[in-house]
Amino acid sequence: MESLFSLQRGKGQPKLVDFTYTLTRAKFESLNAAHFTKCLETVKKVLKDAKLKPSEIDDIVLVGGSTRVPKIQAMLQEFFGGKKLCRSLNPDEAVAYGAAVQGAILTGARSKATDNMLLLDVTPLSLGIETTGRVMSVIIPRNTPIPCVKTQTYTTEENYQTEIDVCVYEGERSRTDQNNLLGKFSISGIEKAKRGVPKIDVSFSLDSNGMLAVTAKDQTTGAEAHIQIQRSGRSSEADVERMVKEAEKYRREDEERNKKVEAINDLETLISEARQIVGDLKDARKGEQLEASIEEVEAWVQQHGEEAKLTEIKLKRSKLSTAISKVSR
Repeated sequence: MESLFSLQRGKGQPKLVDFTYTLTRAKFESLNAAHFTKCLETVKKVLKDAKLKPSEIDDIVLVGGSTRVPKIQAMLQEFFGGKKLCRSLNPDEAVAYGAAVQGAILTGARSKATDNMLLLDVTPLSLGIETTGRVMSVIIPRNTPIPCVKTQTYTTEENYQTEIDVCVYEGERSRTDQNNLLGKFSISGIEKAKRGVPKIDVSFSLDSNGMLAVTAKDQTTGAEAHIQIQRSGRSSEADVERMVKEAEKYRREDEERNKKVEAINDLETLISEARQIVGDLKDARKGEQLEASIEEVEAWVQQHGEEAKLTEIKLKRSKLSTAISKVSR
C-alpha cells in the first residue's frame, strides 16, 4: 500500500516536496489493531443488548467503509464461527439507503417498498429521576426505541408537603450521584396530605432528535411543571461506554444498596403509620408504650440508617411491627 503526501509551501517558498512511503498490509494492520478491536467490541455490545449469541445470527451483512478492510472481515468471520460474510451490498449505498428509509419512517411517509421495514434508534443510557435516598428511579430504560413516552407515578416523602424538586438524570448506576445530572425543576401546589397520599405523574417524552421533555403533574390538584433538555447536554459516546462498563462492574453492589434503601423507606413508612395509630389510641398507657418504641427506632435510623446492614433494618421493622400489634389488641 502506498501513500503520497504533498507538503505545500506558501508563495515565494520552496517548491512542493513529495513524500512517498510504502506501507505493508501487516504494518497497516499492526498500526490499526486497537481500532479494529474496537469495531469488534461494538458488535459484541450489540449482541449482548439483543441477548443473542454469535451462533444465533443467520447473516452477517457488511455495511460501512471499514468493512472493506480484509483484517476486519477476517476478525468478523472468526468471531461468528467461520460463517460466510455477505458482501453483495455496496457498503456506502447501504448506509445511504438506510438513512433514507429511517427519514421516511420518522416523517410518516408510506411506501410499499418500506412498509415491512423497521429501523430503530434507541436511547443509549437509562433516563430517570432521583427519589428518596439518592436512588435513581428509571423511567426510560437503556435501549428503549425512540421516539417514546413513558410515565410513572410518585408520591411525597413528608407529611403535608406541597412542593417537590424533580431532578432528571441519565446513567446505569443505582445512585444518582454516580450518574449524569441533566436538569432539575420544582412543582408546587401539590395535594396537601400525609406522606404517601399525593399522586404525581412524571412523564418523559423523548423525540427522534434526542430532545427530552419531562413533565410532572399532580393527579388531584392539576398542578404541573416541566423542563426540556437538549441532546447536546447529554453524555458523549465515550461517557456512555464508561458508564455502562461501571454499571456492570458494580451491579451486585448497587443491587444490595437498593435493597437497603427500600428497607429503610419501608421502615420509615411503618414509623409514620405507627404515629397515626398513637393518635387514634384511646388507652394512654398503650400510646406511651408505642411512642417509646417509635422514638427508639427513629433514633436508631438517624444514627445507623446508611451504615446499617439489611438484616438489622429488617429486625428493627419486625420489632416495631410487634409493638404495634401489642397495642392494637
